[in-house]
Amino acid sequence: MKKFIAYYRVSTQKQGKSGLGLQAQKNAVETHTDNKGFIFSEFTEIETGTRKKKRKEIYKAIELAKKEKATLIVAKLDRLSRDVEFTSALFNGGIDFICCDNPEANKLTIQILSVIAENEAVTISKRIKDALKVKKDKISKGIYTNKDGSQMKMIDGKFRLGNPNGFGNFQKMGVEKIKENAKCNKANIQAKSIIDSARKENLTYQQIANKLNDLQYTTRNGKQFHAMQVQRLYQKT
Repeated sequence: MKKFIAYYRVSTQKQGKSGLGLQAQKNAVETHTDNKGFIFSEFTEIETGTRKKKRKEIYKAIELAKKEKATLIVAKLDRLSRDVEFTSALFNGGIDFICCDNPEANKLTIQILSVIAENEAVTISKRIKDALKVKKDKISKGIYTNKDGSQMKMIDGKFRLGNPNGFGNFQKMGVEKIKENAKCNKANIQAKSIIDSARKENLTYQQIANKLNDLQYTTRNGKQFHAMQVQRLYQKT
């Protein structure tokens, strides 16, 4: 019987746990593979919604499909086709694949979609950068009127880039506030005194990191020190 490697993707950790969206994808895959073969293995990509969206499961799925000479199957292509990394990985994987919502899609289709997705990503990025530059120029000139005629809103008493309604509590503080918090952090203050003394003794950043860890000092996130973190703290002193 034909082997299938199923690949699913959900947008958030919450969706992955609750099954929202995931079950619908599984149902589509199971319906499509019924009487055609069996699902040998399943991979689920769970994205957190952060800016770091490195795919891992898709590459695992492709490697297993190669090893088992199986067919990679996905439930929906429409959303995934806008993902440059996904389409590139799929095209370069050299494996058979099928999309439940677009069974006629082939390698040429994926290649075209990959090019379109990459171009769209570049275009959107440029558009955002251009818009932010215009807004930044306006702010520097004391002009606080948006393109639609509305007035820019202040964030912490200042006009700045970005949508003030979209800022979380942490982002809303801004870079300056984050740096201030880092300087005032108790763990950082304690470590700085050790770092300053050690640098006067010509110890390297790695040696200082080892010394801090031996003394059971931790970063403000409760983790061990590394040379780069020591260097950054020293430069802030």
